[in-house]
Amino acid sequence: MGNIFSNNKKKSHSRREIKKMEKEPLKYFFPNFVKDTDIMVIFHFLECYLFQNLFSSPIENSLLNECKVLDVGCGPGTWLLDLAATYSSARFFGIDLFPIFPKEIKPSNVEFRQGDVLNTLPYDDNTFDYVHQANMLSVFTIEEWFFVIQELIRVCKPGGYIEFSEPELAVKTGPVLSRFYDALVTLSDSRNVKIRISNEIIKTLVSLSTVRNVDYKISTVTLGAKKGGNAGQAYMDIHDGYFLNDPMPETLCKFMGTTKEGYLKLFKEAKKEVNETFAPNCEIYRIWCQKI
Repeated sequence: MGNIFSNNKKKSHSRREIKKMEKEPLKYFFPNFVKDTDIMVIFHFLECYLFQNLFSSPIENSLLNECKVLDVGCGPGTWLLDLAATYSSARFFGIDLFPIFPKEIKPSNVEFRQGDVLNTLPYDDNTFDYVHQANMLSVFTIEEWFFVIQELIRVCKPGGYIEFSEPELAVKTGPVLSRFYDALVTLSDSRNVKIRISNEIIKTLVSLSTVRNVDYKISTVTLGAKKGGNAGQAYMDIHDGYFLNDPMPETLCKFMGTTKEGYLKLFKEAKKEVNETFAPNCEIYRIWCQKI
């Protein structure tokens, strides 16, 4: 599964490719450039550490056979590559808006392609035994979430499973970090994006007649190394990347009534607040259901 605290960076693109993609306008509302790859990798290994497995759906038996798995928004493909190394009989497919996944050096049972779920997935109905999506809390509007959920269900086979994994904003935050969270919620609301999305996913799945056996697990990590240990430090690294990678500082500082320089100074104070005074708890949800 790997070490969640390692600094092993997976790169598969030239500097020219990366610069070209980073100059393109944002399609979604928050950071999604290639330099965020490290955040995705850290989150993957942290989640596996907290839940002690790669998935929570009851699909172990299917993975031991010739099943087909799709990861929507696969990023660098870390989750799929880990699964493919363990379950050699299954076939794995990943799709992402940006082609930051491995192009050439990958297991023979893994395929990646570039695509946007909002333009519909390029797969037929009832294609996959297991469909997975993670860490999309700030990507879709409320209406888009409903479409995405339906799309993931569409490509899943009857009897197959759909699983979501989403982190929530920390609770019991101090006054400085709360300023960042309040601004983030205000920004999200202005774009019709619900930043605390996990319970909305659960409610939507329960309301649908096309799925059953809706279930979920929650794992909690304390932000920061002082009380959260190595896992807390790993989550702090993710936290830093989310709030400090462009274009977040320039975007969010306007909602906080400060300059970019003031934003960065405040964020240092927020980290000090976490490490010295407050110990916010962060929940990560895994939500799954079975297609009828």
